Amino acid sequence: MASRRTVPDAIRHLFGIDVARDSPLLKTKANSLVRNRLIKVEKELIVDRSSTYLAPGQEVVLFNALLLNAVFSDPKQIKSIFEKPAERQHAADTLRALFSQRNSLLGIGLSNPDAMAMVEALAGHHDLYTERLPNPFARLPQVATGDNLNLLQALLAQAAVLAPGDSMLLAYLQGDLARAADLAETLESNEPAVEALRRHLIDKHSEARDFDSLLDQFKKM
Repeated sequence: MASRRTVPDAIRHLFGIDVARDSPLLKTKANSLVRNRLIKVEKELIVDRSSTYLAPGQEVVLFNALLLNAVFSDPKQIKSIFEKPAERQHAADTLRALFSQRNSLLGIGLSNPDAMAMVEALAGHHDLYTERLPNPFARLPQVATGDNLNLLQALLAQAAVLAPGDSMLLAYLQGDLARAADLAETLESNEPAVEALRRHLIDKHSEARDFDSLLDQFKKM
């Protein structure tokens, strides 16, 4: 039996957001997570009309996925965070570096204790399918920043005033591993979270270069 809540109904229940009025983009984001099958739904035929409802237990998955989507825009990456321990740990490291010592991001209120609790839950054994992550946001960034902007994309608009550690982080999350690694090589930081991310990016770029070299050797054979 379906939960009887549609995706928009569940978002209203979980976050107090009417997606039709306040954020059609948030509904689009949620639907992309339905399409990649992270969020399970059930269809029900009522008087020759098919309605789609969240499957039982999926409201927690939707809640956690939309929290992660505030920072990680790619639905594939969010699904990987749920399914792959290495991706989940890297997400925790990224969030630790992003949230560390901040009480707001682009004017969006941020509860630092809840932000750190979210990081530690993600880094630990918190069950993303059955337990809600702590929510550090006074308002979901997807709603606050406007259409087609997630939190990190909005931060890019302020790239000129970002600290070096933030520039490194954002370059990586844009998919520019080479630039992120270059920034990591020149960065000096006493913050453990930033240092862990710096080492991760340098190692990841080195692995990517080694793999490319191996492919080149195979092509020459």
